[in-house]
Amino acid sequence: MKDLTKGSPMKLIVTFAVPMIISGILQQCYNLADSLIAGRFAGVDALAAVGVSTPITQLFVGLGTGIGMGVSVVISQTFGAKNMKELKTSVYTALITLFAFSLILMGAGAVFTPALLRAMNTPDNIFGDARIYLSIYMYGLPFLFMYNIANSIFNALGDSRKPLYFLIFSTVFNILLDLLFVAVFHWGVAGVAWATFIAQGMAALLAVAVLLGKARKLEKKVPVYSLSLLGGMMKVGVPTMIQNAIVNIGNLFVSALVNSYGSDFIAGYSAALKINGFFVIVIVMVGNAIATFAAQNIGAKQMERPGQGLKAGMLINFGYVALASLAVFLFGRQLIALFVDENAAGEVFNAGTGYLRIVTISSFLFIILNNCCAVCRGAGYMISFTSTTLVDLVVRVGSAYLLTPSLGSSSLYWSITLGWAVGAVMGAAFFLRGRWKNVKLIKEKNT
Repeated sequence: MKDLTKGSPMKLIVTFAVPMIISGILQQCYNLADSLIAGRFAGVDALAAVGVSTPITQLFVGLGTGIGMGVSVVISQTFGAKNMKELKTSVYTALITLFAFSLILMGAGAVFTPALLRAMNTPDNIFGDARIYLSIYMYGLPFLFMYNIANSIFNALGDSRKPLYFLIFSTVFNILLDLLFVAVFHWGVAGVAWATFIAQGMAALLAVAVLLGKARKLEKKVPVYSLSLLGGMMKVGVPTMIQNAIVNIGNLFVSALVNSYGSDFIAGYSAALKINGFFVIVIVMVGNAIATFAAQNIGAKQMERPGQGLKAGMLINFGYVALASLAVFLFGRQLIALFVDENAAGEVFNAGTGYLRIVTISSFLFIILNNCCAVCRGAGYMISFTSTTLVDLVVRVGSAYLLTPSLGSSSLYWSITLGWAVGAVMGAAFFLRGRWKNVKLIKEKNT
């Protein structure tokens, strides 16, 4: 477990964030493999079917990760305060709660996903494959949630290396299974879904086993479940969970607009989303490092250090996005060609490169939004994170539809820029006002 309350903020955030960034990139490889192998070995329609399923999987995962965020903040602050008894109880409480919640979501997903696909205007030629993919994916939700919550707990404790090891195993295994099931057995999108199910399941079991082994070494006799600690987690988690649900429902509306342009546009747009995920994940992971850094220091009552961590994270992210933008403008078409044959319809490439160029350069705005809200999130000041994200969503969805008559499909790209611009202003304002410094989520030690 790594103490982030002592030492240079820049050095601490870099050393803590690098394994998280590598983990995030590997997670994108995990998702990328599904789309890339589906597109290459099963065709453009298979790529589109996996792509059209993404907003639905994000809807259910977002509900679980909302609780995960509350868990991470409470455990980070408890660790910063050096309260090992409550730390161990927090771990047990989090695992039990999220596992039960994932079972409920698994059942809901199995029942409602066909209706959601219809509501999203999913083209008939890919509806069957999308339904097959989702039906298998939903049964793996408990594994996905337990894997993510275990990794969130490790990161909250300053241990960003173990999640990386689990992810390396899971990613390599998933890619091998993708190739076996799709390229050799020709199972199509069902093969992609089964590969994810199996690889995620094995990684989840390993992560939880190692986490429980670490927890046993702490205080011997502690309560297995605490409603008061759960309350602290829910104070952060429930607003985030509701916000994630609203955001992903909003994304379903955007997806309905995307789907109206046909399977070629869906394929290009989906490929660009996967590629952009590699760029955005670095910003997100640096933000997560800032949040953990802030949470531990707030728990240790060192209130000047979160701002120092924010400055360090800004410098890292701005430099990274400058390089990413250059790469997109020079090699955008080649990146899209990784997913489809060079002879694919021009609409596939136009949709993909248009998205990449506009959204990547706009990521400078997302950095301000994400990093400022990360400090507030580490403090448990969730009104900043929730309201900023919801306003970003309203602007994005609303402008996508309002600008469509004049800009056509490019409205889908510019709407993201507009949402991030408004969110950046709000996020900076919430941080500068400083109300996040007065939030209390955990009890004082020995009280």
